[in-house]
Amino acid sequence: MRSRGCLLSFILIIAVWASADASPLTVVDDTGRSVTLDGPPKRIMSLTPSNTEILFALGAEDRIVAVDRWSDFPTAAKAKPRVAPFNPSLEQIVSFGPDLILSTYGGAEPLLSLDRQGIRVMVFAPRTLDDIYRNILLIGRIVNAERRAEGLVRAMRQRVAAVVAKVRDAPRPKVFIEFDGSDPSRPFTAGPGSFIDVLVQLAGGANVAARSRTAWPQFSLEELIRADPDLIILSDASAPINPQTPELVASRSGWSHLRAVRLGAIAAIDSNAISRPGPRIVEGLELLAGLLHPDRFR
Repeated sequence: MRSRGCLLSFILIIAVWASADASPLTVVDDTGRSVTLDGPPKRIMSLTPSNTEILFALGAEDRIVAVDRWSDFPTAAKAKPRVAPFNPSLEQIVSFGPDLILSTYGGAEPLLSLDRQGIRVMVFAPRTLDDIYRNILLIGRIVNAERRAEGLVRAMRQRVAAVVAKVRDAPRPKVFIEFDGSDPSRPFTAGPGSFIDVLVQLAGGANVAARSRTAWPQFSLEELIRADPDLIILSDASAPINPQTPELVASRSGWSHLRAVRLGAIAAIDSNAISRPGPRIVEGLELLAGLLHPDRFR
């Protein structure tokens, strides 16, 4: 009788735990939408590389049923089934049986109708490091990995603080970050409202596009000559189409008027490290600070 009572108590505890795990959870995404989940999602579709990296960092990779075509980190992400992140086939999406889709602006709108089929969609579009931290904590809460998420964010904050401390009293060189130089007369860069602009400031630099009207402006040669950056950083050096190199940039018509070109101050950076708002964004900050202040990051 005593053993039977213990068994019943054990079963009751397990039932309570299961009930707690299945409790509805209402969260708010970056669009301000309230999304109610019936319980921790078991089948997650990630349509941005940053969200894929967050899920892996939180140990939730076994719940990922599919990812976007650019999710390539960590290496295990490459083994996940692929879907088109923009204008996706709803039939294909449904065939994976997801109960939660993590997306971003521009990719989520066609998916919102899936809510009627019980497939929840959340949109993440961080603009600052605090936004990134908040999203990591939120995803940690969703997948029952809150402690792991808190530890990850704490470690990220410590690494950011270390960079900021090293550059606090350093001069702030003017920097132009090129994201797409397919049109060398008007390359794309990062402006205000982008988390990359925040990274430049934290790394001890002055973004020459900081006063642009949009977060992702095109910069004309005339604007560049007026700004005359001390350093040009290429995040399109490994682009699949029209990859740029310091040599190509130096040979562009009219670019010899730029101080950075004349001094050979042109460097490449891993675009994924500075453009994916996930755990590796701190690595991007460290790389950026090392290019801006090499004497302080040896």
